[in-house]
Amino acid sequence: MDFLKDLARQLLTTAVVIGAAGYVAKKAIEQWLAHRLAAHKSDLNHASETALEKLRYELRVAEAQKSRLLARQASIVADVFARVERLHQALVQLAMPREHERGKATTLRDAAAARFEEFETYYYERAIWLDVGTNTQLNGLAILMRGLLNQMHFNLGPDGEVADRGRWVQTMDRVQKEVPAARGALDRQFRALLGVVALPPPPRSADLAKPLPKPEGPGG
Repeated sequence: MDFLKDLARQLLTTAVVIGAAGYVAKKAIEQWLAHRLAAHKSDLNHASETALEKLRYELRVAEAQKSRLLARQASIVADVFARVERLHQALVQLAMPREHERGKATTLRDAAAARFEEFETYYYERAIWLDVGTNTQLNGLAILMRGLLNQMHFNLGPDGEVADRGRWVQTMDRVQKEVPAARGALDRQFRALLGVVALPPPPRSADLAKPLPKPEGPGG
C-alpha cells in the first residue's frame, strides 16, 4: 500500500515537473518567435526604406538628365530654326527675278549656298540629339531646299543671266509654295518636341530617319 502511495506521489511530482518544464519551454519558444518576428519586421522596414530612398534618388537623377536633355534640344531647335529661316529668305531672294539687276544673281546664289552649308553643317553635327520625327522633317526640308538651290544654280549663265525663264518660274513657284508647307510641318514638329503642342502618332509606314549625309556643293 505504501509502495503504491509513493509511486503515485512520484508520478504526480513528475507530471508537475514535466508540465512546468513544458510551460517554461512554450513561453521561451513564444518569446523567441516574437523576437525573431520583430527583428524580421525591422529588417523588412529597413530594406523597404532603403529601396524607397534609392528609387527617389534614381527618379531625381532621371529628372535632372531629362531636364538637361530638353534644355539641349531646345537650344538646338532654336538655332536650327534660325538657320532654316535665313536659308529660306536667301532662296526667296534668289528666286525673285527683280533681284537680279546688275548681275546680282550670282551673288545671291553664292549667299544662298553659304546659308545652306551653314544650316547643313550645324544640323548634321547635332542630329543625334533630336528625335526621329524631327530628323525626318528636317531631312525632307533639307532635300527640298537643296534641290531648289541646285535648280536655280544650273539655270544661271556665266554672267548671272537666267538661261530658261520658264523653268525658273516653275522653281520660283515651288520656293513660294512647297517650302512654306514643309516648314509649317517642321514648325509643328519643333513645337511638339518642346512640349508646346502634341502631334498625332505617325503612320506605321513612316520611315525611320537617318542623319542627313553631307552632300556635294550646290554645283554638285
